[in-house]
Amino acid sequence: MLLSFDRRFLFVANTKTASTSIETVLRPHAQINRAETPQRKHVGLSVALREYQGDFEAAGRAPGEVLKFGVMREPLDWIASWYRYRRGNAVESPLPPGMSFAEFWERADWNIRSPKGDPYLQRRMFCRKGAVLADIIIPFPRVAETFARICAGLGIAVGELPRENRSRLRQIEGLTPALEAEMRAFYAADYALWDRLDEINAPALARLDAGEYRTD
Repeated sequence: MLLSFDRRFLFVANTKTASTSIETVLRPHAQINRAETPQRKHVGLSVALREYQGDFEAAGRAPGEVLKFGVMREPLDWIASWYRYRRGNAVESPLPPGMSFAEFWERADWNIRSPKGDPYLQRRMFCRKGAVLADIIIPFPRVAETFARICAGLGIAVGELPRENRSRLRQIEGLTPALEAEMRAFYAADYALWDRLDEINAPALARLDAGEYRTD
């Protein structure tokens, strides 16, 4: 998570959505940087707004004055990316060699269910009790173009978005039609959010294009 009162943005770092690449661009402009560990980096909007309420007050900014945004991935593509990353990269919690995607799904560890057993969903990053807190949730296939638009609206110079922390494994094994149907039902709440992204994003994108977030 990165928070800037000068450039008026709060970026929430959803997992497996180019957050490391985006942070490379935004970090020099942020007054608050929670990138020390994965647990601190990947904190949701509701937590960030609560924990930094005093910082907003000290800076003379209200949460409504900063652009709150992040990136969301199509749910099946998101969990498949987690599988590829943990199978193919040198990570702290690698999957066993040869584990199929179906076996990974059956194991239902921390990528899939929370410690309480609830589905581990992307919407937890952007919502609180069903209410959307983010101004913009960038669909992952449009991350480069939409992020460039956001930077232009914030007055931040950005070239080509770097590609960092990518999964080395490019394919998954064991995804059958029956398993896909099970997964779509599991991620129903995320799909409900995913299908609304254009509607959610439109007002803030219009404000960005009109220069309402610029401070220079």
